[in-house]
Amino acid sequence: MKKLLLVAFVLHVLLEGLVGVLLIVAPYKVAPHADPLSLTFVINYGFAAVTMASVVFWGWSGRDNFRIMGVALGILATFHTALAAASTMMLAEGGSPAVLVIHAVMAVLFWLLFARRRQWCVD
Repeated sequence: MKKLLLVAFVLHVLLEGLVGVLLIVAPYKVAPHADPLSLTFVINYGFAAVTMASVVFWGWSGRDNFRIMGVALGILATFHTALAAASTMMLAEGGSPAVLVIHAVMAVLFWLLFARRRQWCVD
């Protein structure tokens, strides 16, 4: 389970961190025909994604602590579940099925780790 935790954390940081930085520094790459208000939203989402990527770093030192992992994994599971739901709603508006699948898989992974954290946590 600890190896799966590491894999999930690395995937999360890569996905959210890199996408977040891209949205901040080059929002027009994601939304090339967007109006200024939409670009502002894209940039704001980029900062939110980078913030969510940082949860891994904030929780890393407590990865063996049951309560700390409960908070960190609960936040990440909820985040990816909410984005999977939002992505589902956006499919009707031309949203990306790939984004839905990525967030759904990450949500399942983090909920699994949340439920099984007793296997590696000592407190």
